[in-house]
Amino acid sequence: MENTDTAHYITAQRFGLGPRVGDAKPELIPKEQLKSQPYVHNAITELPTTIEILARLGELSRQRKAAKTQEQKKQFTKSGNAFFQESYRNLVHARNLQTLHTPLSFQERIIQFWSNHFTVSADTRRVRPIASGVENEVIRELWSVDFPSMLLAVCQHPAMLMYLDNHQSIGPNSKAGQKRNKGLNENLAREILELHTLGVDGGYSQNDVIELAEGITGWSVSLKASSPGYRFIPAMHEPGAIKVLGTIYDQEGEEQGIACLRDLAAHEKTARHICSKLVQHFYGDGHSSLVEEMAQVWLDNQGMLIPVYITLLNSPLASVGEPLRYRTPQEWFFAVLRSADFEPNQKQMHSMLRQLGQEPFMAGSPAGWSDNDADFNSASALTQRWQVANQIAALTVNQLKRSKRSVDDKISQIIQRLYGDEVDEHILTAMTKAQDPASKFVVLWMSPQFQYR
Repeated sequence: MENTDTAHYITAQRFGLGPRVGDAKPELIPKEQLKSQPYVHNAITELPTTIEILARLGELSRQRKAAKTQEQKKQFTKSGNAFFQESYRNLVHARNLQTLHTPLSFQERIIQFWSNHFTVSADTRRVRPIASGVENEVIRELWSVDFPSMLLAVCQHPAMLMYLDNHQSIGPNSKAGQKRNKGLNENLAREILELHTLGVDGGYSQNDVIELAEGITGWSVSLKASSPGYRFIPAMHEPGAIKVLGTIYDQEGEEQGIACLRDLAAHEKTARHICSKLVQHFYGDGHSSLVEEMAQVWLDNQGMLIPVYITLLNSPLASVGEPLRYRTPQEWFFAVLRSADFEPNQKQMHSMLRQLGQEPFMAGSPAGWSDNDADFNSASALTQRWQVANQIAALTVNQLKRSKRSVDDKISQIIQRLYGDEVDEHILTAMTKAQDPASKFVVLWMSPQFQYR
């Protein structure tokens, strides 16, 4: 199917992951995707749940503790390490297949935006088998609902609690705190204020961090076979009222932290912080008037997200002809695969993303992956893309040869579906000078028209 509608290809590239050239129909426009039933690949639905993984981790721990000899302990450690690695590989591949095959790539972009906003990184070993839990079990359910619900569900998810050590945070004056030589952990509270809600310039103090950390003591994780998952432990909760941003919270137990999170979710600085990130993600730096408009919509709708997304899409920036952003390594990678209608095997896909420096669920800090073009548009980063483009091109050409299909016909089909008559003439000129069939693909995928959105 030809696509010569300039606005359509700009939209597909700016808001999605690029068209899947082998699909019979083009994607729905972003506004229609907001109304669509979410697409979830079978590989994600077949993953074990976080609760199932936690039960397995608890069993491994109990078996190791019950081992009587050093050799038995080594064996359980070895089997535990294998379980961790296999679980991580499987959840990465499920995410990759979801990104590659989704027919609703604006939905997926939004979901992965939130996943990066609430980063849980598998570089912390204990969360490696459940690193995708927040994305798959919270964000895929709530991305189109409201922010307050999402914030609470994320902060009570075992993956987040374990990633930022809140499962071990004990109020100093709690029953447990008076018996154990352990105390308050501020990690989750700090990231809630700095990253998840108000933002680094949100006007909170170190004392606010401490008070919020006290308010969410007792938010913990169980590995017990009878009740794995999130649980609130009253004996770990710091007694007494807390004061955050000038508001006193004197609720009892778990409700204290919930009330504080509810107010943080509704704060105008939270609305502004997150709306600025959404605008940055799709349109780039600046655009303060759009940020303010979206933040007001956020506040008027008590954090309901669909009206915010619609305001984003209604901006005149949505149809600006010139490119506004540079594709991140992952976005570029899947745009390449979707354009070629090619699926590498599990090991190849994972290896290529690692080579590009954006391995899934492996951000280096709770701040997540950068969303600044300059962090991905360097000589070394371009070299990495060129190397991966060559690998995919060689695999694609081999596939075409096996099926006795023409490389030139395939490239023409890709260009027509991606850009129609709007293809940059420099791409066509460079292709005529390519030394071999694979180089023609590389010319397309490394062109500015393909790399920018």
